[in-house]
Order: sequence, then C-alpha cells, then structure tokens
Amino acid sequence: MALIMNDQSKILAKSNGETLSEHTIRCLTVAENILANLPFEDDVIASMRTDIIDAIAVHDVGKAAIGFQNSLQLGAKRWGHRHEVISAAFASFQKLKPEVIFAVLTHHRIIPAGVACSDKGCLSFEELPFAPEPYPVWFKMEKEWKQNKTLFTVEWTQILKGAKSSGLNANIGLDYLSLANDWLNRYMQPHKISADSRFYAATLRGLLMSCDHIGSSDVNFVFPKVPKFLDLNTGDFDLFSFQRKSGKITGDLILQAPTGSGKTISALLWAGRNQKRNGRLFYVLPNTASINAMYIRLCEYFGQDTVGLLHSHAVSSLYSLWENDDVSPLDLQKKAGIAKSLAKELWYPIRVCTPHQILKYTLHGKSWEQMLLEFPNACFVFDEIHAYDPIITGFIIATAKLVRELNASCLFLSATMPAFLRQLITSELEQVQFLSPDPDDKRDCAILNKLRHNVQIRDRTIIDNVDLIVKAINESKSTLIVCNHVPSAQKVFAELRKRGINDISLLHSRFCRRDRNKIEDAIRSQLPKVLVATQVVEVSLDVDFEQGFFESAPIDATIQRLGRINRRGVRPPANVVVFREQITQYPIYSKNIVDKSLSELMRIPNPLRESDLVKAADKIYQDGYSGDELKRYQNAINHPVIKKFKEELVAGCHEDWTEDVIDKSDGTIELLPFSLRQQYNDALSSGLWIKANQLLVPVRVDSLFSYLKDFVDKNSDQWIIKKPYSSVTGLDLSYSDKPK
Repeated sequence: MALIMNDQSKILAKSNGETLSEHTIRCLTVAENILANLPFEDDVIASMRTDIIDAIAVHDVGKAAIGFQNSLQLGAKRWGHRHEVISAAFASFQKLKPEVIFAVLTHHRIIPAGVACSDKGCLSFEELPFAPEPYPVWFKMEKEWKQNKTLFTVEWTQILKGAKSSGLNANIGLDYLSLANDWLNRYMQPHKISADSRFYAATLRGLLMSCDHIGSSDVNFVFPKVPKFLDLNTGDFDLFSFQRKSGKITGDLILQAPTGSGKTISALLWAGRNQKRNGRLFYVLPNTASINAMYIRLCEYFGQDTVGLLHSHAVSSLYSLWENDDVSPLDLQKKAGIAKSLAKELWYPIRVCTPHQILKYTLHGKSWEQMLLEFPNACFVFDEIHAYDPIITGFIIATAKLVRELNASCLFLSATMPAFLRQLITSELEQVQFLSPDPDDKRDCAILNKLRHNVQIRDRTIIDNVDLIVKAINESKSTLIVCNHVPSAQKVFAELRKRGINDISLLHSRFCRRDRNKIEDAIRSQLPKVLVATQVVEVSLDVDFEQGFFESAPIDATIQRLGRINRRGVRPPANVVVFREQITQYPIYSKNIVDKSLSELMRIPNPLRESDLVKAADKIYQDGYSGDELKRYQNAINHPVIKKFKEELVAGCHEDWTEDVIDKSDGTIELLPFSLRQQYNDALSSGLWIKANQLLVPVRVDSLFSYLKDFVDKNSDQWIIKKPYSSVTGLDLSYSDKPK
C-alpha cells in the first residue's frame, strides 16, 4: 500500500499541531528549569546541561518520517515503527556521546527483551541499525525519513538556534548506531559497560524522559523552586525541648513521641537542619488518608505550588480538595490530572507519598531513573514506621541505606517505636541517632506523664454491652466507637439508631470516595454525638472525642485509637472501654498479640501515662520478627536490586514485576454499586471520569469469593455489584434478598 504523502508545510511533533521545533524548544525550556533545581555541584550541572541539551535537540527528529507524520492525521493508524530509533541514528551521525545516544534511543521504550524482561514496551532488534547489515525494516524507516529531509532542514535550523549547542551542527543524515551491542544486552551491560557510564546513561535517560513528559503536558513553566525548610516560621509554635533538639541533629534520626505531641513540626525542623543543596523532601506515610491530611498541612506551610501528592488515588483526592474552588468540573478534572502527572516528574520539590512510590524507584520499577536526580541530598521522613509488615519494613530500611550513599538523610517517626524495630534500624544504619521527649525536662516530662485516659477491659462484645454504651452516650457530648470489621460497625450503627441515637455518623472503608469525603468533612466541621468507625479513624481524622468504646486490637492500633479521645489532654482523663471479644469472628489481627495487648493494658494503673503505653508496646513486641516474618524481612533487607544497586544497575530497563508487587499489594478491587450505575454513566457521558471513579467502592479481594454471583456484568469495564449501597451506611455485603 502506497504511503499517503503529508501535504503539511511543517514537521509536526504532536497531533495538536505543535511543530517539531516548537516541542523541542519547549522541552529545552523545561530542562533549564529542572537543571536549576538539581542537587548537584555547578560543574556537574554544567556537564549535564551540555548532554541533555544535545539529547533533547535530537530526541524527536525521527518523527520527520513520512509514516509518522501521516499517523498524526485524524483517524490515521499508528505508524508501527519507533521514531526514537531514527533519532538515535541521527545522534550517531552527529557523533554525540554513547550515553546521550542511549538516552535518546530508550526515552520511550526499554532495551530489547531478555529472559527476565518481557516484550511489553521493549525496542525491537529488527529496527536497530547496527553495522554492518541492519535488517531490511531499518532501510524502509530510513527512506521514509529522508523523504521529508527538506522540511526537516527548516525545523532543524530552528532547533539549533534554540539549543545553542557546540556539539551539534547543521549537517543532516543518519548513521549506524555508534553504540556497542553490550549497551542493549541486559546481561552483558553490567560486565562490559563501566558502572559510571551506566549510572550516567540512566541519569540522562531519567532527565530526558521527564523533560519530554513535562514539555508534552499542558502546563506553564512557573517551576517551583526548592524551598529552604529552615525558613518555616515556627514562631507560632510553643516548641517542646525534644522538638528544638530535633532541629539541631545532623544525620539520620529515630524519633519517638506520643500522638499529638508535634512530631510533624519536629520532622520539619530536622529537615531544615539536614537540607543540603537543592535537597528535596519526601514525606512518607502508610495510607492515603494520612497522606491527604499531611499534604494539606505541608501546603499551608510551603504553598500548594511546591507540594506534590503521590498515591494511587491522588487525582481523585486533589479533585475533592479543590472542588470548592471557582473552577468548572472539567477544568478542575484537568487541573487535578496535571497535578498528579507532575507529581511523578521532576517538578514538585516536596512530595507526600506512600512508601510504595519510593520503593518503585529503588526496586527499578518504571521510570526508576528519576530517583538518580531527586534522591541525592534529599530528606526522607518515614512516618508511622511501626505500621508496616516485615517485607515493606525491610525494603524501607534497605532503601534508607541506599539513599544515604546518595548523600540523603532519613528520619523514622513513631508514637510507638518497638525496641526491636529501633534495633533493626540501628543495626543497619550506623550512627543513626535516637530522640524522644526528655523525662528530665519539665515540659517534655509533662508529655510523657500526661494523663489522658482511664481504660477498662470488659468481657463480651460491643453489641452485648449496648445498654451500657447507650447510657454513657446520653451522659456525654461525644463518643467514639471503633470496630475491627465493616459489618460490625454497620451492625452497631444500626442498633444505636434503633435505640434513638440520631446524631450519629458511620465511617469505614466501604464508602465510595465521594461519600467518604463528605462524611469526613462533616466530622471535621463538627463532631457528631456518636461516631461509629473502623480502623480508618486511626489515621484519617484529627478529632477529639470525650469517651470511647473499642474492640480489642494490638497495642499500637489501640494507642492510635486512644489518640482520638481527649487528644489534647486538656480535660480530665477520659473513659475508654476495650471489649475482649469482637462481633465478627474473622481475625484480622494476631490473637497472640491482641491477648498480650489486653494483658499489658490491664497491668497499667489508671489513668494511663504515655510513657506506660510505650513500655507496654516494647514488652509486647520484644520478640520481634520470627519464623516466616523474619524470613520475609531478611529477603527484603537483602534484596539484590537494592543491595547491589550500582554494581548490577542496567540502564534502559525496568522491572515489570515491581508494578505488580508494589501497586497491587493492598489486595483490593473497586466495585460499582448497582444503585450508582446511572450516576456513573452520566458522569462518564459528561467526560467527568474522576467524578465517575469517585463512585467506586474499594473491597478486599478476599471478601468477594462468596459474592461472585452478585456481579451484574463481569465482562464490562467496571464490575457492578448487586448489594445495597447507601451514602449513610456504605456497601452492605451482608445483605441477602433470599427468604429466610
């Protein structure tokens, strides 16, 4: 079939009409802004500037091929060949460095597949013009490019003016790739190419990809500068002694302090002390709710334009946070999408994220090369470090060891830092310091000895004791009830409403994001008389109830729940009842740990002191990891991809399995309740895909096997479930329409 000649008078880079020279110059502007924010010395940046300018100048010249230009026309098919292969051949003709050529060649696709690297997203050997005899397909690609040589000459002249590079010239042509075959061999590259060359090629690749992505986005170029963390105004804070000390400690730090005592300010003071040239801040938290809350807080301190939000539902969270702005839904959707995309690029100097986003880099997930430009000189704050399973804990500590080699600093925060976990960190990170409130300091001592709770352990379940609870509710202004399972919380909520409690809210994970956001906003605005919740309340809300009733849980989870009762400690000790038995028998916690936690709580005299709770946590977890947990931790801490990061580094390749291990580790799937189907379709038909996705409900996969018959259409793009859904009670998986 004959080619359709492109009758346009310009070479295009995008289907929106942007020319090759316009896009290239836009990317060059991006590069200059990024270079100004990089955490390297001036001589390193100067050298890198020369190479990245050359790489950007040639990275898309392959798009001049007739076939690619035709593919940009409305309704046209894809060209079927890789334009960056031609670009790399042009770079070889220009006699650019091997590392530059390699970055250009791989800025969209990874190196050809081997046994451990799938075909997905890989370059094809058949298209690569290696001497002496390339495959026939290369000559076809070369011919198509040369057919547009006259138009390309005009674009290249404009690119040269914008690049102002001494390494480029006006000569136009293609050459065999001046790269050793070993560059494209996953197994030979670490043995045949020096570690420094591989490291630098990967760095250039990461920089080129980010420049290209940002240059292709619909964003202006008001790049945020890296703020000075020391400039944070702490004048409004009445600092404790341990907080002031945290701002004077240089190097890695473990900080243990009670909930509500000001750990975040301590972390920022530490970051100010440890920030090096253009050092970024990564604030890492275990779940999206606490990440969203920290994002809001850091935006207040440093400005919204400086802080990026990075987790799996970031775009929906940003849309919800900004929904009250005077912006149309479609424009707001676009704004949230751009912000999420920029959070993955070299844009925001402060990022709030899950550990999974950091581990995707250190475990060589997609776009891992970006870490080589952002992790040096950075400050990492791993908050709630006690909350992770042995695998993630091992990966985090291994990552901390790695980023230290890049001149980064790490802070580990926890209200309940078990002694065994502190020992694990200390044994792997030499010279890490430890800080906690000083019992010899009057104000710090007041934190440790603050009496906030009277805790009572009672037999049986919350439902069994509902009369006691109703009586206590009627005698108090606000009550928090925490259950371990969603069905239990729904059952308690229904029972209390039957008994005349009207000012009551329910909060758990089986609400769609739209409704959960509304519930949480309402609670923040004014506490209900009663809140029935699951574990989500431990992390998602900064609230202060007068009394509480909890199902039994491990000591660290119980401490988090206690942190939502008499949070400031300005009232007399609050009454909290913990019930030995849970309503739903399915165990989500280790029975051994829960039993130990109850025993230790019973030993502590009322009212409880914060220091007593810390000691209890130490005793409960004194044995640390053992058996399978220990094995999983050791496998993670010694993972070869992290442990031998530089020695085994393969430039131009990522690990597909990392996406599965990290992105899907929460074990949930999102379902559309049948009753919300019409709203979902209406939102999609209006182009509001974020609003549509906010109607989906996350459900753990292991909860679904008995409900497969309730899916309306398992072949549709979105699974629909025929279980009742309410904006007040959420998705009810326990409901059955069968006659009893």
